[in-house]
Amino acid sequence: MLRRMNRVLSPVFAVLLLALALCPSHVTAQRLRDIDPTLLQAVMPQAERFSDRAGEPLVMQAFRPDPATGQEVLIGYAFHTSDLPPEQIGYSGPIEAVVGMDLTGHITGVRVTYYWESIQSSMGDFLRARGFQEHFTGKHIGDAFKPYQDVEGISRATISVRALARGVRDAARRVAIAHLSTEVVSSPDDGDGQLSWLEMRQLGMVETFLIQDAMGAAEINLVHIESEPFGEYLVGEAAMNSARRALASRGNDDHLLIYGVDGARLRLFEREGWSVVQGADTIELSEGEVRPFGLAAAGLLDGQVVISGAMIIDGSVDVSKPFTIIYDHEAFEEPVEVEFLTGVAQLALEEATLVEAAEEAAEAPEAPEAQEDVSEVAADESAPDVPPVTVAEVPVEDVVPAVAAPGLIDDVPAAPAAPALDFTVVQEETVLERTLADISWPRLIGMVIAILLAMAAFFSKRMMLRGASLTVTLVYLGFVDGGFLSVSHITAAIWRGPSVFLSDIPLLIIVSFTLLTTLFWGRVFCGYLCPFGALQDLLDRIVPKRFQIAVPKRIHRPGLYLKYGILAVILVPAIAGSRVSLYQYFEPFATIFFGSPSRILWLIAGLILAASAVIPRFYCRYACPLGAALAVGSLISLKRIARVPQCGHCNVCEQKCPTGAIEKSTVDFKECVRCNVCEIKLIEKAGVCRHEMSDVNERLIQIQTESTQEAGDVV
Repeated sequence: MLRRMNRVLSPVFAVLLLALALCPSHVTAQRLRDIDPTLLQAVMPQAERFSDRAGEPLVMQAFRPDPATGQEVLIGYAFHTSDLPPEQIGYSGPIEAVVGMDLTGHITGVRVTYYWESIQSSMGDFLRARGFQEHFTGKHIGDAFKPYQDVEGISRATISVRALARGVRDAARRVAIAHLSTEVVSSPDDGDGQLSWLEMRQLGMVETFLIQDAMGAAEINLVHIESEPFGEYLVGEAAMNSARRALASRGNDDHLLIYGVDGARLRLFEREGWSVVQGADTIELSEGEVRPFGLAAAGLLDGQVVISGAMIIDGSVDVSKPFTIIYDHEAFEEPVEVEFLTGVAQLALEEATLVEAAEEAAEAPEAPEAQEDVSEVAADESAPDVPPVTVAEVPVEDVVPAVAAPGLIDDVPAAPAAPALDFTVVQEETVLERTLADISWPRLIGMVIAILLAMAAFFSKRMMLRGASLTVTLVYLGFVDGGFLSVSHITAAIWRGPSVFLSDIPLLIIVSFTLLTTLFWGRVFCGYLCPFGALQDLLDRIVPKRFQIAVPKRIHRPGLYLKYGILAVILVPAIAGSRVSLYQYFEPFATIFFGSPSRILWLIAGLILAASAVIPRFYCRYACPLGAALAVGSLISLKRIARVPQCGHCNVCEQKCPTGAIEKSTVDFKECVRCNVCEIKLIEKAGVCRHEMSDVNERLIQIQTESTQEAGDVV
């Protein structure tokens, strides 16, 4: 027995070691250091010269001669998104681009420099397709850059398009904060009197810092909430109500910070490890004082960050003075420390600075020229009588623009006379409304029809209905929509979390359906909604039986473990942080249904199809990594296939099972695809096997008697 287990498990361990070997010891986002001059000219065609990459953040200044004077003038900036972390991650990995931006905050050009998505093997170089990169030109950084609204979308590549658009927008905004004026960063069409997220960041109302490890970075944004309307403006009414209840339960004058986290490494943000230091006092924040709201889906933070939440700061902290926020995470060699200034603290600091400067000016000796000017004025009888003014008589608010009320336009020093604005919260779209606005209704309806037909066939146990279901699956989910599941969805969830599915409702539906049906009944997806499974069933019907072969059990049993090894080769590197995509070499789905241009992938798919033609459901049995993942999930399925006493003597179901999952009365449930073949045979025989037990027993006695007689003759 031990030897048999060793023979079976040894290949699996070998594959796991290979998978670990494929994991890079160090993954870095900034893989491109030099930018091709032709790309610079493409993103900033009016520039005649670019400076070297310099500054914080790293940019290249773009210059051209002034037509009037002939002198060289600055016209904008060019930069690489990988130089402005955190990078945005597409479906399979980071997407990097060179971006040009003029001095008014408009994009002058975008050129993708690096991305690797598995669907490139089927869709080609879709992000560099003619016209797609070019359509970003003219977009203002104040826009949301939402696919299918502000920017163009690409069917079957929404996640990658969103990552590129968000990466271009966020990188450009960071450059604008560092180099452009406050008036530029706001969209010209805003006009609503309330500051944008970008304006708040530029005015210092948002404290932003990066946390990163070897596999990527996340950006944390902290905002002090001085009023409830301002909190609702940022995160929406529901989230603010949650924070309000948390504050009320403590019964004291605690302070509230709103946090927003963006970037690829959201896991670096945890609720533990936070503390506040002010003077000699250190106050540690408990896990309950860092309260997540979840995905940022309302208020100003919607679309600006991925997740948001609240931090409750003890009331003993004086928010009119600076304090330090410390985040100690096991991934960092040293804790991250950030000095935080609230709006009240900024105002107090500016007032103190102004008063100090005025006092120094009053104490300084007057210059001779100034004294002479004053005496001349005093001697001039025609000059009006002007009473002397001391520093104490000048209201500070006449000199320093008010910043105590966050989010008001008159916070900007350039426009102190602007009227004060309130934060009356405009009724926003709900998450459901925004989601419905982005739905492709034909896709959604088609997906629902395919699922309903599959469930009708599964519960009715009618072969004709199952045939109709498999036809819809093969034609619609396979060739028309391409909405089938893949092991790549698992790697995407590992890299980006479950939120990767929330932006695609049809995908979310089929993922939810697969998880629920696997929990209750097993691998229903494999039997009814997998287009490649349907294609294998079609081959089983059209290939003559004389060409099909039965795999010996001594090969079949250990061969079942091959697909688990393939699953490990794909998932172990993803879990370890590698962005290397391998699944396209093990899944023929995209090759066949999308029409891959890769000869290697077509060769692999052809070999799999040939094997499936002579061995029923060959791919499902031995090579499907998604099937392996669902097989692991089916181990806890609640409802399994019923067996009857006659199953121990009848081998009809064993012979008919397309995956070889049945041996007498035993069903290897993790290998079963719930195709209904064995259950239908029971139903067709009125709920039992065709053999009556009395007949079976008589036959067994006769067989045993004949065997005894033959043994005696031999002896």
